[in-house]
Amino acid sequence: GEMPVMIGGGEFIVNGAERVIVNQLHRSPGVDFLIESKEGDRVLHGGRIIPERGSWIEMSVTRKDVLVVRIDQSSKIPATTFLRAMDEKYGTTESIIRLFYQTRMVKTDKLEPTMWTVGPIVDTETGELILKAGSMIGEKLQDIQRSSIGEVEVIKKVTDQLILNTLAEDNSESHENALLKLYVRLRPGNPPQLDKAK
Repeated sequence: GEMPVMIGGGEFIVNGAERVIVNQLHRSPGVDFLIESKEGDRVLHGGRIIPERGSWIEMSVTRKDVLVVRIDQSSKIPATTFLRAMDEKYGTTESIIRLFYQTRMVKTDKLEPTMWTVGPIVDTETGELILKAGSMIGEKLQDIQRSSIGEVEVIKKVTDQLILNTLAEDNSESHENALLKLYVRLRPGNPPQLDKAK
């Protein structure tokens, strides 16, 4: 290929692609925050955790405003899947929502379509799922008000949808499920086993 051209920040343009060349340079361990790209007027942020030894963890915000994580250059996964895999207490969607947003209980007749639910909304009589956890109520308002549900936990105020967007892309339902998803990404071809994944 052509000679690499160095641009600011230690990146080189190699054959038209931006690359960081690291061989003699040892990346100092720590956490770096960076601006991934400026698209029009939108700034997409990212960050990475570089350990003394072990896997690099890179995080970035996608164009669809979803927070994704890559471990050692693997494919991107929703950051909430990674969080679920880290600890059982973040296994459920509700627990992640409560971690990032303040919530409150609202009587069913006081609900509004623009409110976001915390947990899944299940019709207590039929057992039917009306809305999955972390959804905007929207046109399901009538269904909720028609059911015998008395009150619903909602997010107090959504000023930033990043985590909600990320949860919408995250189809892992539990701590165990997220662990297996990560394991399959990082050790393709190995039979998914929970104890190995842990």
